Amino acid sequence: MNRGYTSPVTEISEKDFETLVQIALDEDIPAGDITTDTLFKDDETCSAVLLAKEEGILCGIAVIPCLIHKTKANVTWTHILSDGDSLSKGTVIGELKGTLAGILKMERILLNFIQYLSGIATNANRVAKQFPNLLILDTRKTLPGYRKLAKYAVYTGGGANHRLNLSEMAMLKDNHIAKAGSIQIAVQMVREKNPGKKIELEIDGIFQLDDAIKAKPDIILLDNFSDEDTEKAICLLKEKAPEIRIECSGGITPEKLNFLSKFDGIGVSMGYLTHTVKFLDISLDIK
Repeated sequence: MNRGYTSPVTEISEKDFETLVQIALDEDIPAGDITTDTLFKDDETCSAVLLAKEEGILCGIAVIPCLIHKTKANVTWTHILSDGDSLSKGTVIGELKGTLAGILKMERILLNFIQYLSGIATNANRVAKQFPNLLILDTRKTLPGYRKLAKYAVYTGGGANHRLNLSEMAMLKDNHIAKAGSIQIAVQMVREKNPGKKIELEIDGIFQLDDAIKAKPDIILLDNFSDEDTEKAICLLKEKAPEIRIECSGGITPEKLNFLSKFDGIGVSMGYLTHTVKFLDISLDIK
């Protein structure tokens, strides 16, 4: 099963997060670290291990070398695990060695990135593992600036990526359709002006399904459909337009996922994957 409507975010590089790292440093250490600078000399050294305190999926360790570079700390990082690896309580992720002050000053920022992204990856992994025959998709409900990182974390955890941004794929919602005049006009206009771009069409009720099928979008999104109407729509789509992908969204609960898992290959988009995230419990323990 292809885990993405467009190009999935399978990797990240420093250019994807260096601005965020700099913003984090500017807000956290605008004029030094009063506590650390008072207590410790610049040449005091130590080692510290990055340690998992609970089960989950690791994500975000690429941020660590960038953070070291930005702080100009005399610190080295050696990773034991990689993004996507499973964590259990007590798992050692990697080790930092170098100046005590350098490690202490980056501790909170380092943990913020890795705990957040690992939390998203763990969320996605939990749902994707429980419902392997569904395409568990993220949304654009992400923190500003963190979009690519969040989608990378979803993919790392085993979930799938919806469009990364508004430029990648067209998605027609009720307001677009109302202003265009009809479903078919809206789809036709987008297709003519954007050849090669995928088109997703959101419908709010089964009464729109015939028009939606005639318009031939790449994906039809059933938004907030009842279970009964969802089953009717899926059966009709599989019978009349098997080439059109099917996606469900809106108020997706565990009960709804259990119901949808009856239908192989259905996409389910869940803002929950990225906007309701518990940081994974990971610590930096200085030896």
